[in-house]
Amino acid sequence: MGYPQQPQDPYGQQQPSGPYGYSGPQPQYGYGQQPSGPPPRRTNTGLIVLLVVGLPLLLLGGCAAVVLVLADAGQRAVVTEADPPAQVVPSRQPESNAVPTEDSESAAEAQSSAAAVGGALTLAGIDPGLKMTVTLTKVVNPATPDQYSKPKTGNKLVAIELTLANSGQAVYDDSPTNGATLIDGEGQQFRPTYSDVGEGQAFGGTSTINMGDSRKGVIVFEVPESAQPAKFQFALNSGFADQKGEWALS
Repeated sequence: MGYPQQPQDPYGQQQPSGPYGYSGPQPQYGYGQQPSGPPPRRTNTGLIVLLVVGLPLLLLGGCAAVVLVLADAGQRAVVTEADPPAQVVPSRQPESNAVPTEDSESAAEAQSSAAAVGGALTLAGIDPGLKMTVTLTKVVNPATPDQYSKPKTGNKLVAIELTLANSGQAVYDDSPTNGATLIDGEGQQFRPTYSDVGEGQAFGGTSTINMGDSRKGVIVFEVPESAQPAKFQFALNSGFADQKGEWALS
């Protein structure tokens, strides 16, 4: 019994027949093999891990570099500020062998000693040649005010009488009241008041005293009734002269 003959192509090759009589090309499988599914999908897991780990490390490295630069700059600034200051050297040493002059001796005498009531002190002014001999002649405590110069309740008036004699080589042109200060036993200072009293004529405003001439007047102070006058101070040039005479009143 023979098998039916398979059809051949024009070149004499036999064409295999597929199932159901299909004679086209057939897929080739090995024995017992099944057709495989679609190829697996590719993922970016490695790239994601690299970005997650590497990017923070890169940022941390940049921040550390900035911190180091700032710290180094700050350290240099501190070192610059810590430099020692320059020292100023005096260009001239003080002269210790200076010969005392008449004016300097008068200044030392006026500043180191205090006169009593009735005593005289010779004081120098700022202007060259200005020199006045000041005598405190009396203290009136309390002084009698006139009808227009009554002190406040609880206060009294004290009058200091002075004689100003021009013993220098310049004209004295100043207000004696401006250079006067009264100090009580507790160390409180009082400035003059422009009041008139019955025990003498006030200097008032400006006095002009030529060389060899003199003036006499009173300087009036308003103080508490309990105050006890202890010292009187006076200086030329409205109190701005370096020399200041002082009299003890008790």
